[in-house]
Amino acid sequence: MSDEGIRWGRVARGFYLLGFGTFLLLTTQDVLPWSFWGDVLAYWPVFLVAIGIRLVFERSPAPALVLLGPILVLGMMMYVATRGPARTDSGRDWVPLRAARASDVSAWTLEGRLAMASLDVTSRRLPKGVLVEGRGTEAGRRAVRVTEDAATGRVRVTNSWTDRSFFFLPGGARARCELGMSTALPVALDLDLVFTTTRLDVAASPVSAVAVDGAFNDLSLRLGEPASDVRLGFEGSFNQVVIEVPAATPVGASSEGFLNYVDERSQDRGARGGSALGGPGGAPGYRLRLQGAFNRVVVRSW
Repeated sequence: MSDEGIRWGRVARGFYLLGFGTFLLLTTQDVLPWSFWGDVLAYWPVFLVAIGIRLVFERSPAPALVLLGPILVLGMMMYVATRGPARTDSGRDWVPLRAARASDVSAWTLEGRLAMASLDVTSRRLPKGVLVEGRGTEAGRRAVRVTEDAATGRVRVTNSWTDRSFFFLPGGARARCELGMSTALPVALDLDLVFTTTRLDVAASPVSAVAVDGAFNDLSLRLGEPASDVRLGFEGSFNQVVIEVPAATPVGASSEGFLNYVDERSQDRGARGGSALGGPGGAPGYRLRLQGAFNRVVVRSW
């Protein structure tokens, strides 16, 4: 068959669908982490090159060369998948991060506005008057910063280029941040995350609420026994979330959206754990609400 009888542009689109569908399948089956897509995004100029190839060769005497576009893009994705997680800036210099509180603050909120970053938060005893303390890698505009609003009791952790908007340009190594969080006051977690790897071990802190929004994140959240019912809200797309709670703590889960999955591993959580609130003895628990599409949440005990 001659080139005139083959629609090479359609063949190229088919290769794109086959390739992206395969990598999505691998991530939904936990073969690849969701942060894989953030590592792919760091190579965004490759997509511009693929578009250029399409524009140059689609109506040329050699239209079959448009296949170089999907070959280049899918080859890059294969390289990222076999290479493993992107390097972080851990080899760079560390800078101290710290936020204090006003004396009249009785509760506070930890805000996260992060993209293409690695965040590790652990609750522990900190000096009096300190809400968070830790370190971050020096990464220029991509470095993680900590700002505080003493009047409202809000602490923001962000690597956005501007404080007024959530903006970032992918590329380079991931910024890394390690923080200790105070256990002295109740805290609410309000996180907007994109292409991040986040570990929150806040079992020793009195958590009053959790709200997470974003896409393509790998997040683990370890919680302690609540004094009252606590709402956990997760919204977005293509997120992998692991929530760990004490075995005796009931968790009530609801899901809205498209192809969201909540895995409550009741056997792993032990015989005392329940899947709904109002467990044994009317103990307080967590109300989990999942919204969006293509999200997976695993609830297990620690």
